Amino acid sequence: MDRPLGVIALAILSLVSGAWSLLKGLAWLGIGGAAAGVVAGMHPVAGVLLGGVALFFGLLALVSALSSLIFSWGAWNLRPWAHSLGMATHGTILVWSLLAVLGPGLLLHRWGTILISGVILYYLTRPEIKRAFGKA
Repeated sequence: MDRPLGVIALAILSLVSGAWSLLKGLAWLGIGGAAAGVVAGMHPVAGVLLGGVALFFGLLALVSALSSLIFSWGAWNLRPWAHSLGMATHGTILVWSLLAVLGPGLLLHRWGTILISGVILYYLTRPEIKRAFGKA
């Protein structure tokens, strides 16, 4: 089967999402670690707490990046497992982003992530896209 235009769009959007998550994860680990070191000099407990939070969010972003990038490759190559991975990955990203907006996050910082994951999930539910992955 030829690769539908919608699948090409999914692969590219997920590649962008994965690259952005990779940058965010590295920033959390680098900047968060440096900030934790500075804070630890003033208050050791706060430094450890800040370091733990930075590590958690950094690793979460890196796992998200890896999942998005693997999905992007699988979608581009129409691998049957990619459909399920895309639903799980972008469903989780969407829920996490919406929860972040309801909590301390701002929609201004999350609108791109919400839009990309929402579009990917929408396309993955289309019958022609499911057929392309061998899911129909």
